[in-house]
Amino acid sequence: MKNSKDLALIIMFAVLNLVLMILIGQVPELITGIPAIGYAFIIFYAITQSVAILMYEGRRWRLVMQAFIFNTMALLSVATWTRIAALVSLISSIIVDVVFNSLYGYFKRKDKLLWFAVVTQVYSWTSQPIWTLLFVSLFLSPFESVLRNWFIPIILVVLPAIIVEAIAGGYIGYKTYERVKKVQN
Repeated sequence: MKNSKDLALIIMFAVLNLVLMILIGQVPELITGIPAIGYAFIIFYAITQSVAILMYEGRRWRLVMQAFIFNTMALLSVATWTRIAALVSLISSIIVDVVFNSLYGYFKRKDKLLWFAVVTQVYSWTSQPIWTLLFVSLFLSPFESVLRNWFIPIILVVLPAIIVEAIAGGYIGYKTYERVKKVQN
């Protein structure tokens, strides 16, 4: 029963993240022309990701599989989604899956799943720009150019908003998870 439920959750969250990525990650930039404007909407991703990681209940590889399905669909259907973006997403998911799922049992025993959701989202959304900087500078442009033209002006300006939205998204995701668990029982 758990395996089919997990598979359904993995596919549902992968598709939901694809829809969110198209609606709030791609469309605002196309409309406004402002690069990385989608970072202003991290809260929506943080909500869905915190609900997903809480629903997986610390079981390994669910988040990685979700990221793999999401990135495959994104690479096939979204013209602006790049292999580097997919690689960054997968690496971030692997780290969150391995490190944070190892801590899930501790947070659950201490009845601190809210902190688990918040810390996971803050780490996830603040580390992705750093991974992106690393891989873009390794494969596309010189490090100084990427740092000067992309990382400092865009990411550092919106980093406080990313942190606040990740905290709020983790909190809202936790509250959503609690409601889902009440309905299931």
